[in-house]
Amino acid sequence: MIRINLLPAGEEKHLASARVFLIFSAVMLAILLAIIFANSQVLAERERESKERLDEADREIANLKQIIGKINELKEKKVKLQEKINMIIKLQEANIGPVRVLDEVSLKLPSTKIWIEKMGLSGTRMQIDGKTLENQEVANFMKQLESSMFFTKVDLQRVQRNTAVNSVPVLSYNMTGEVVLTGKQATDVAAQPAPAPAPTAVQPAKQP
Repeated sequence: MIRINLLPAGEEKHLASARVFLIFSAVMLAILLAIIFANSQVLAERERESKERLDEADREIANLKQIIGKINELKEKKVKLQEKINMIIKLQEANIGPVRVLDEVSLKLPSTKIWIEKMGLSGTRMQIDGKTLENQEVANFMKQLESSMFFTKVDLQRVQRNTAVNSVPVLSYNMTGEVVLTGKQATDVAAQPAPAPAPTAVQPAKQP
């Protein structure tokens, strides 16, 4: 079969150029679509990774919140425990009240030759007034008090001749000291100033 090209030569060239342009455009469009698809895949992968990281961060935040909650709970328990400890300490300190102090002082009396007539307690300051038959008994009493875990800074204020009791000459004395509350270490006696030396014993007056 014989084909007869009825198109002018110029138009045939234009048609060939148009075909080439269309083919080139189709190839470029395909490449562009492929690039867009690949880019979308990369973006989707990055979005997935970002989402996983966000989910992991949310899990870590939730774990941290639980840990912080436990820490706060432990802090509250610590505060309550400290309050109980403080209350116990106060109760222990209350045990060294006037009755306990008087009992301890009575136990420290060295003999029946010395006794207590009056005792005062103001805060931790103690004051004792009493009588004795011998001056040495006062010194012994002071040593006994200093050896106790409840007393420190025992200081003799005075010893003087007093009226006779049942015709027996006696001496009156006055001493002060600090009461150490229960639960606290007693003050080191060696670090305290030495007690004032006892006055020279007063010779009892001869009975007629």
